[in-house]
Amino acid sequence: MATYATLNELFSHRVESPTIRRLLLAGVDAFWRDGFHASSTRDIAKRAQRSPAAVYVHFKAKEDLLFDIIRYLAEYLLDRLRESAAEGGDPTEMLSRLVHAYVALPARTYKASLVANREFWSLTAAQQKQVVKIRDELEEIVGNCLAAGKASGEFDFKDLSITRMAVVSLCRSTLLWYSPRGRLTPEQLGDEYVHLVLGMVRAKAIDDVAEEPVRARAAG
Repeated sequence: MATYATLNELFSHRVESPTIRRLLLAGVDAFWRDGFHASSTRDIAKRAQRSPAAVYVHFKAKEDLLFDIIRYLAEYLLDRLRESAAEGGDPTEMLSRLVHAYVALPARTYKASLVANREFWSLTAAQQKQVVKIRDELEEIVGNCLAAGKASGEFDFKDLSITRMAVVSLCRSTLLWYSPRGRLTPEQLGDEYVHLVLGMVRAKAIDDVAEEPVRARAAG
């Protein structure tokens, strides 16, 4: 089964300082519940069980805390998509892995991913530019896979640019309706979206993929 890190695991892998990790988690909780502008550094520090001064020791401004949350999530997703592309296989297999990660990973880190989407415009212009650069590479990875599938005859669609944006937009839209209390786990949701996307691009091997969920193939 393909596995995706929880938010605690993600921050633990990327941040050495326990205090910074606590502040990041507290920031996610505050921004998710009250929104970025309504959340104070005092409230964040209280949630992290630290003094208000501790926030400014590690972050010059509240925007920097938000930026690190968004950046770590985006970098983790990018790492997973790079790994999925590097595994090789035919375009259908690769697209299945890419879509599964693109859907299941944000769902696994639901609160933080929702904050990242909702509060993106609260970042400074320079911070937004860095995040957009990561998102552009995510789209490029998907686009390269689609182009390879079209060239090989595995996929049947007309316009690469439109199809790429349709696939990416579909994956990103999951957080608009998904709830962790729903009947599907993030991994099961990823499987469902794989079948939707393969149908969208008219993948020749879609019936074979339907018989073997992505998470089962990843376990092998």
